[in-house]
Amino acid sequence: MDHGDAAPGRPGTRPVPANGAVTWTMAVSGCAAAALILGLATLGAAGVGAAFDWAIGINEPAAWAAGSLETMTTTRLALFLFAFQAVTLALVAAAVRVFQPGGVPLLPLAMPPGGMATLIASMVALLALASAYGALVFAIDRGALVADVKPFADLMRTRTWWLMLIAAAIGAPLAEEFLFRGFLFGVLRASPVGLAGAVLVTAAFWAALHAQYSLYGLGAIFLIGVYLGWLRHKTGSLIAPMACHGMYNALVVLALSAAPDTVFQAA
Repeated sequence: MDHGDAAPGRPGTRPVPANGAVTWTMAVSGCAAAALILGLATLGAAGVGAAFDWAIGINEPAAWAAGSLETMTTTRLALFLFAFQAVTLALVAAAVRVFQPGGVPLLPLAMPPGGMATLIASMVALLALASAYGALVFAIDRGALVADVKPFADLMRTRTWWLMLIAAAIGAPLAEEFLFRGFLFGVLRASPVGLAGAVLVTAAFWAALHAQYSLYGLGAIFLIGVYLGWLRHKTGSLIAPMACHGMYNALVVLALSAAPDTVFQAA
């Protein structure tokens, strides 16, 4: 699966400009643009959340049926995520027009070399990596692992859990991969920081987006981000990172929705 995105003439790959084709100033500006996109997307999503609260009268005295508040909480979070993802995609599309380095596309969407075989192998490798890390954390600090997943497990037991599945398995891979492994990776890869810098910086940005997790959880996000960045480079396409991201998120949501409550009792 060693089809680096600098390889000429391979289907699904595009050449990458040599390091330095984008200046340090442009690289820093790309990072600032990514941070601005995240900030504006958060503000837009917060506005949607506030509108939802107003529409259902969440702050007004009322007698709520059993399970209603939990269901509304899940729905509100899903709408927040949908808004965040939509704003992110729109702003990334605008940023790409400004930062396009040397005519090389920042959002390559051709099928990677090897087609479905590459995608399946990439997913299996991600599952192996995540499972090994999860087993290690479970052995070291089960309480931290439980604390990271339990809030989401509670949401997955409501009637609108499927909205979270859509947000996690479709919306997140599109918005986050377009921003991190697409726009930001492409700008940094063509800058003096090179491939290693692009992989590490985008993984760190992505981990920071999940700051609510424990240090172990942040470590998992960073590690997966490094893998997805490497995959973006090797396949020359965003398809493999998006497919892996979506598959992983979907499996996590489905597992949390099906797991018994005893699983989330800290040791």
